[in-house]
Amino acid sequence: MHRACIGASLLFAGAAADAATCPLAQPAFCETFEQGPAPAWDRGRGVELSRTHFSATRYAPSLSTGDGVTFWVWEAEFGLIPEEPPPCRADVTGLLMPTRDTLVCDPSPPIQSRYLMTAVGSQNYGSNAYRIRQPFDFANRTGRIVFDTDLASNFLLGYTSVVVSEDPSPAPTWDVNGRGPNPRNGVVVVFLGSPIEVHDVRDHAMTDLPGTSSDVPRQRGHLCRVELRLSTQQIEVLTSEPSADGVTFGPLVSRRVDTFATPLPFTRGYVSLIAHNHATWKYGITFGDLPRPLRSWNTYWDNIGFDGPVLPGTREYEVPASEVPHTFTTTDEFPPGVINVIEHPGLSLGYVIPDGVGALGDPLVFRAVSLRHATRARLVFNGYYQGYDIDGIRLGTGRLRWQLNGHPAHERAFTPGEVAMLDSPGQTGGYNHAIDVPLSELVDGNNTLRFGTLHISSGYPNAVTNLDLLLDTDPAFIFDDGFDGR
Repeated sequence: MHRACIGASLLFAGAAADAATCPLAQPAFCETFEQGPAPAWDRGRGVELSRTHFSATRYAPSLSTGDGVTFWVWEAEFGLIPEEPPPCRADVTGLLMPTRDTLVCDPSPPIQSRYLMTAVGSQNYGSNAYRIRQPFDFANRTGRIVFDTDLASNFLLGYTSVVVSEDPSPAPTWDVNGRGPNPRNGVVVVFLGSPIEVHDVRDHAMTDLPGTSSDVPRQRGHLCRVELRLSTQQIEVLTSEPSADGVTFGPLVSRRVDTFATPLPFTRGYVSLIAHNHATWKYGITFGDLPRPLRSWNTYWDNIGFDGPVLPGTREYEVPASEVPHTFTTTDEFPPGVINVIEHPGLSLGYVIPDGVGALGDPLVFRAVSLRHATRARLVFNGYYQGYDIDGIRLGTGRLRWQLNGHPAHERAFTPGEVAMLDSPGQTGGYNHAIDVPLSELVDGNNTLRFGTLHISSGYPNAVTNLDLLLDTDPAFIFDDGFDGR
């Protein structure tokens, strides 16, 4: 039996940082990475990224389960694309497993300050998402989200997106084949090289906004400054020219403006920065003009922030990835006439859950939970349900089952919007869940969680991954809380 546990109580009193390095007059959140990798007590699924500021997730939507793996991700690498910055730091060598795919890097000639490198090894529409744990509020105003990133994408290799979702969606992903999983409500901005695409998601259904963008200057290995200006009525996307040194940037230029057909149904949400790997191994030679297939798509980020009110803190706890080793063998011809057989190390990151009456999976544990002044609790995670119900209808009468601390199991039906999303062309069975749970079923200390399904079965096992427990707290007591898990 595999038990997993980790805990981090998160307070955002220190999230607003140096306004001189995040280009905002009054930042509500700012992360510059100048303090270097997060200390050991502040690490979780995000490796060297601060877990007090970010929830990090990895998602593999293509055949997420089966053949003995569950959300399996293979190794990443540095250095095959010549224009990229040098490999992060002197102490970072070799291939990068998912446990080393998110690194705070030392300054280099093209980026002359510390920055974040994210390497997505998950092939065929995989993604790494980094959700800022502090909510972003844009009620009665136009809110500003800023970050620096490399915009030189290749839609068959990799690219970036930014999502503002009403729920704290763990992997609100999108790609050129529309494989999701979509957030419940949100705005998705996708940087596919020169074009910028904008999508409006309502009740899991994604609408492509009809506008177009002007040409977006970009250069591989160099950062552009990006700003999103969002209100309930409109979104504007601005970018700069690529920076020669990653520190000084030219003026922002408006590249695209969209007005929503109807106002957004939310004014407070969560910002996720997402790096996508479309299929670097498959297309690295033919579309990347590389001498051999490419293991990962690497993205570079810096100076991430947004403005608005500094909202009351939430406490968040996470279950780590399962990290079960598994290998996969590829056979490819490169250069012409030479056959290469390569065994790829990787890790399964999720947890299979059983289907059947009364069936529940192995326990997962949120460690060192504090309920002090908690007013609301939510389970946030990705679920994967590829199967059909007993009547042969996809999902149909199927149910998700979950149990906290031995209390009677809860059964949750899928909403019409969730069912419709799964039946959309290209969707693969994944969901972003944010489920309210009774505070009365939680305890101070360790909390055990188990999952199952009812009437959902196929050749691909159901599974969960990227699990967080979010506790809203009474704002009157915000300064009475502190960090746990040090």
